[in-house]
Amino acid sequence: MRKVIPHQLQFLRPAGTSKGYLQTRDICVLAERGSSGGWKLGEASPLGWLSLETQAEATADAGRWAAGESFTSLSVRCGAEMVAQDDGAQVLYPSAFTEGRDGIPINGLVWMGPRDYIETQIRSLLDRGFGCIKMKVGAADFEEELEVIRQLRAASATVEIRVDANGAFSLNDAAAKLEKLAEAGVYSIEQPIAPGQPEAMAALCAAGSLRIALDEELIPVQEPEAMAALLDTVRPAMIVLKPSLIGGFAQAERWIALAEARGIGWWVTSALESNIGLNAIAQWAASKSPASTQGLGTGSLYANNFASPLEVRGDALWFDPEQPWDVSALGL
Repeated sequence: MRKVIPHQLQFLRPAGTSKGYLQTRDICVLAERGSSGGWKLGEASPLGWLSLETQAEATADAGRWAAGESFTSLSVRCGAEMVAQDDGAQVLYPSAFTEGRDGIPINGLVWMGPRDYIETQIRSLLDRGFGCIKMKVGAADFEEELEVIRQLRAASATVEIRVDANGAFSLNDAAAKLEKLAEAGVYSIEQPIAPGQPEAMAALCAAGSLRIALDEELIPVQEPEAMAALLDTVRPAMIVLKPSLIGGFAQAERWIALAEARGIGWWVTSALESNIGLNAIAQWAASKSPASTQGLGTGSLYANNFASPLEVRGDALWFDPEQPWDVSALGL
């Protein structure tokens, strides 16, 4: 038996990005009754302007999955992989992480907003011991964003500062902005310019002023030959893997293999999934023994997330196998 349950997540506070503010997040939970009697769960959650499909298209495709028919949606492909891997108790990739013996180092995330709100977030993350902090840039005045970054660097000489522009920089000013960010002590930037401009992105990477990680650039590139060609053309320092957006774990593993063969780094980032999707992504990421800090600390953003064994302790995400799930809101 398969079911598809639409669910709307409510942000505790509007989440600011360079594309606007998010207040709600619509998802579909994919559920299949397992042989042990438990429900195997997955999540299909396209993300607004980033995904190739809309929520309505994903919901329709999820219905096809439930009926055993073929589907094409990337987010449903990811959700179906989660269901197929689930043991019926939401353990997908058994490891020291799922046994509660190992945590996954994660970055602290600073959301856009008024200057005092940004500074409050930064102070809190430093006080909690985060060794890597990621900031969204590209929506506010750039010089003001630079000043905040300089203050962060002055507050900690060792914290790794990552920024994510979500493609907000223009071709005319991107190179100059990257130089200023590097001078301010930034370690890397995700997607400085809009995707679909590989030659321009390659030029920014070749300039070498700041490590560049491809993010949105990966989403529409699905065939292995095209994936390899993109990496060979752009030669980024890193790639950012969002399984829900790129088409699942098998696709993410193809990207990893291609990147590692070229000496390109990678990390895994959530795409604002509920704890159902985040749990699956975190377990998969842990199974890959990642070498760098991951972007998986988004479970506490929502007022109505599903209670789960996931918890952030210090600057790491942990799984407490003694803590139960509560997915009663799904009506299963």
